[in-house]
Amino acid sequence: MRHAKKKSRKKFLWIIGIAIIIICFFLWKNDHGPNGMPSNYHADQVNLNVKAAVAIDAKNENVIYAKNANQSLPIASMTKLLTAYLTLKAIKEKKISWDTTVSPTQEIINLSSNPDYAGVPLSLGQKYTVRELYDAALIKSANNAARMLAIAVSGSETNFLNQMRQQANKWKLHNVKLVTVDGLPEKNKNFLGMTTTIENKMNANDMAIIARKLVTDYPEVLSTTKVAKSDFRNTLMTNSNKMLSGLSDYDPNYPVDGLKTGTTDGAGACFTCTMDKNNKRVITVILGAQNDNERFSETKKLLNYSFN
Repeated sequence: MRHAKKKSRKKFLWIIGIAIIIICFFLWKNDHGPNGMPSNYHADQVNLNVKAAVAIDAKNENVIYAKNANQSLPIASMTKLLTAYLTLKAIKEKKISWDTTVSPTQEIINLSSNPDYAGVPLSLGQKYTVRELYDAALIKSANNAARMLAIAVSGSETNFLNQMRQQANKWKLHNVKLVTVDGLPEKNKNFLGMTTTIENKMNANDMAIIARKLVTDYPEVLSTTKVAKSDFRNTLMTNSNKMLSGLSDYDPNYPVDGLKTGTTDGAGACFTCTMDKNNKRVITVILGAQNDNERFSETKKLLNYSFN
């Protein structure tokens, strides 16, 4: 009888143990995305006035800080980091070269004439090299240049957009929505004739993964993203990353060398940043800051925490 009670007790403890393991798994899963990265980690250590943020060590992808980092939000022109990655990949695979030329379509010319969108002056029938379009997309955040890069790499924006989605799937970024190659919102009319706006979306963790892939696989990108000012056929381009040397938010304590800002009405002010200090490279992502200045001030807070 005593033996039967011991056996029953062991069985009960075994069931309790399994139940605890299952509960712990679901608690972990609820706070981690498909990428396995936490949604919140040391979020109480830095008071950031943004919708979401993350900081990772670029060497090993270890999370340093996370706030709502698995929440899907608009990313605006930070989309161009993936555009740049696929351009560099095509060059490495010798599908195109820096000297490959492409001419703008009428649609891209129309986009170029819209003063509300970042761009560089383009002329119909004129040929532009991949090199100058790549520089314009990363330094000026030129949407028309990014669309021309898509055509140069894949033949059309539609083909390139599919390639972007395939790359995201390859990296197992499952919470990604891509509708344009440059990050501009897409306006569609529904069956009632009402106009709806859709935007590229992903979470801060996935944006950080893309940034890490870019600087790890193609570190030469930093030689472009660190440029504060440059010329595009005699037109001055000023980088919207004001933390770069020579611009208004530069601070020698934060030797930032990239990567990309992004702004739309839906996204707010966003910024994917990277800097190397004391042989440690950190990547930070800010989503949904309230204004231009705040995305940089909040990034500085995150960088200060990451290196101290």
